[in-house]
Amino acid sequence: MPDRILIAGAGIGGLAAALALAESGSRVTVFEAHDGLGEMGAGLQLSANAVKALRLMGLEDAVAARASRPEAVELRLPKSGRLVSRVELGARHEAKFGAPYFHIHRADLHGVLAEAADAHPGIQVVTGARVARVTHGKNQVGVELEGGAETSGDILIGADGIHSVVREGVAGRDEPVFTGMMAWRACVPLKGDSVPPVATVWMGRGRHLVTYPLHHRGVMNLVGVVERRDWQEESWTSEGTPEAMRADFGGWHRSVDTLLERLERPWRWALFERHPLSVWSAGRVALLGDACHAMPPFLAQGAAMALEDAVALARCLKARPEDVSHALRDYGAARHERTAKMQGASWANAWRFHLESGWLRTVVYGALGLASRIAPGQPGKMFDWVYAYDPAKA
Repeated sequence: MPDRILIAGAGIGGLAAALALAESGSRVTVFEAHDGLGEMGAGLQLSANAVKALRLMGLEDAVAARASRPEAVELRLPKSGRLVSRVELGARHEAKFGAPYFHIHRADLHGVLAEAADAHPGIQVVTGARVARVTHGKNQVGVELEGGAETSGDILIGADGIHSVVREGVAGRDEPVFTGMMAWRACVPLKGDSVPPVATVWMGRGRHLVTYPLHHRGVMNLVGVVERRDWQEESWTSEGTPEAMRADFGGWHRSVDTLLERLERPWRWALFERHPLSVWSAGRVALLGDACHAMPPFLAQGAAMALEDAVALARCLKARPEDVSHALRDYGAARHERTAKMQGASWANAWRFHLESGWLRTVVYGALGLASRIAPGQPGKMFDWVYAYDPAKA
């Protein structure tokens, strides 16, 4: 394994990569642009494939202690609340795919990773340190931070998000692509309500809303997406108003309106993505997570892909400890097809969730409902390839 590894970005992907790589004996330094470690946002869904990656890092139990275990995901019509389709999770998901399905707040998952990194003697996290420039060398890779400080390492992993500075040296200069959609995130108090551990997708015309409880925090998580092109601010720290979110999703089923009445501080941002890359590395530099495959959230697999990347990266470097550039190319080759397919599947879900045409909604949702009644397990099988993946073996 390389002796000294540098990572740009201490988000979920960067910290997961640090932990996976440090377990093989490397010394890892993670540079985080912000002054402290912390995550905003709201809930995340971690299916079996993601939990298997966490298991390999020894973090499954720590995550489970802060997570909820959903029993099912339901697709419903927004006005009537009529059930279109239900996919069982819970014990069935765990038995079929070898690991549980979790709902967890993004900050709680990030906190588990940050605590593990802080406790690991081989990992140093430097905050307030934004990577500004990368110098590719034959035997080393150099990093210059904003402010002028310089360092070097055996390899550099760019886990610095959708606006990755590291990406330019691998894939050339390009820009994220606006998807024509904006997203809302919010958590509202449960107020002692007896809420079943079920994720619900409310499928509207040109928009959808996902709701599920985070019992560990005593809140209901809301994630909504609306098709609109007049608002393209990408920041995760842009605060919206309860009135604006109610305007997008109000007047739906009474249970949705009840949640919207409890809104206090919803957050909004424009959705951007990166087109799939065929090459993920150049020499001693490689990309990970949103830096190379930022995708829309319609399949709830963004965090899972970063966790899988981290495990795959460590495996490939361990397999070729004396040939770093080939190991990084192996890593990209191992991950490219799956992440590109995931982006496509995510967009297919967006189409299903946002159908505008009345007759198309009748046909598509009618077919889903019929399939659910005739063969209850059938609708979920289209995503078996997502959940059955084992990053320890792939």
